[in-house]
Amino acid sequence: MTIKKVPTKHTIENLVTPEGHTEPVYAGRPRNLGQLLDATANRHARQEGFAGGETRMSYGQIGEAVGNLASSLHRRHGIDRGDRVVLMLRNGAEFVLSFFALARLGAIAVPLNTALKGEELAFQVQDSGAALVITEPEFSDLMTVAASGAENVKGVVVTGGTPPGAVPFARLLQPAERPSPPAAVSEDDAAVLMYTSGTTGKPKGALLTHKGIIASAMSAAELCALRPGHDRMLVVAPLFHITGLAMNLCSAVCKGVPAVFVRKYKTADVLKIIQDQKITAMFAVPTILWLMLNAPEFGDYNLASLRVMASGGAATPDDLLRCCAARLPGAQLKPGYGLTEACGMTHSTASIEEALGRPGSSGLPLPVVDSMIAGADGKEMPPGKAGELLIRGCQVMKGYWKNPEATRETLVDGWLHTGDVALVNEDGHYYICDRLKDMIIRGGENIYSLEVENVLYRHPAVLEAAVVGVPDPVFGEQVKAVLVLRPGQKAAGEEIQEFCEQHLARYKVPKYVEFRDALPRNPAGKIIKGDLR
Repeated sequence: MTIKKVPTKHTIENLVTPEGHTEPVYAGRPRNLGQLLDATANRHARQEGFAGGETRMSYGQIGEAVGNLASSLHRRHGIDRGDRVVLMLRNGAEFVLSFFALARLGAIAVPLNTALKGEELAFQVQDSGAALVITEPEFSDLMTVAASGAENVKGVVVTGGTPPGAVPFARLLQPAERPSPPAAVSEDDAAVLMYTSGTTGKPKGALLTHKGIIASAMSAAELCALRPGHDRMLVVAPLFHITGLAMNLCSAVCKGVPAVFVRKYKTADVLKIIQDQKITAMFAVPTILWLMLNAPEFGDYNLASLRVMASGGAATPDDLLRCCAARLPGAQLKPGYGLTEACGMTHSTASIEEALGRPGSSGLPLPVVDSMIAGADGKEMPPGKAGELLIRGCQVMKGYWKNPEATRETLVDGWLHTGDVALVNEDGHYYICDRLKDMIIRGGENIYSLEVENVLYRHPAVLEAAVVGVPDPVFGEQVKAVLVLRPGQKAAGEEIQEFCEQHLARYKVPKYVEFRDALPRNPAGKIIKGDLR
């Protein structure tokens, strides 16, 4: 089989890692995120950089503010290379300035999910060994409590309405008398400690490098063909998620195009922002695209500016592709695949036509990503045979923070074991079948929940679908479908089962069908199947 990758106009060079593996990288890349921003701030100083609410900043202003903030964090709070700093912030300028200021110092940003509460929040603050917390008034009480139990936290910085004992964020933006020079940051240094939404036990912190995030951003920018002076990137994914951080924000910075923030997702608000801000590009999970395309007010907005959308974080149903082609004929929807541990997207389709022509495909590996399908014995599987998807290259994490056992299990001989079941066809296109842990085994037969979900999405009354295995004393597991119906639509369980029987082997047809008003999701939009089970 010929190995194919997404085409690139960049020059690719090969690096030899300390472990002796060869990995492809982009030639001429910035060597750290501070350099990435500095290059754009110098080249596009007057170009609008960020927009959100009442905030507007040019790239020149952003570069200056980041320098001031980095100096204040270093001189007033002692933040230095390798220190961890928690960011409990919604999308906005404060997050971006903090992130790049930490990168400039060689410190490690720890972006936390803004939905966290109590023990789970305290665990991540304490586990990260954070030296400082930067948050906003909405979360200041929570963060003060969480930080009080973490011995390394030296202080809490709040972006407004500063409570007693906290430091005002605005004070840190004041020009420094003695600006701190950028630290000597290696591209292999960790830039982000991002906790994954584990389904069992405590979440694990993935250490993501400057090199990995920059590679992801450069790939995303090329995938969207971003053009300075023409494009505007919508940042609708939360910045504490790798999609929002690397593929939305950093790809915009990479090319010097404006990043337009959505602070809290509301479908009508997003449609209005796309229209009013003339958004041309966005990355989003399929859920957001479904909600946009099926919104009652969809036809009230002019979305003609939107020319490219990348979809990942969950499977992109074929019906969503067809709906997008019909309702947004001027936009290219490019389904892909990625994960936090690989700094975001690793595979993508070239166009909506390619995706429709290969239903269910996640496309080809991106230019600096190597991938293969491995069997249980670790050996490469032939085309058409399912196994675990393995990924290698510059985007792969350094490892899990303070978790050598999980690191050894996940990173084996340079390959990242994704935990996803996939196959590759003779043309080199990859297809994700299921999560290993989501695969249902009924009477010895492997059933991929994604295959059943794709059929369910074809039913005219179904808006959202999730398939899980439930215990069965005879077969071990049975298939259960949990569905959300389209507004105004009705359906019975028997009707759904009869529909599935037309498209699936009988043993794959859901034995149980449950209807709900909504599916449980994390803030990144992924369905929490553990809750459904």
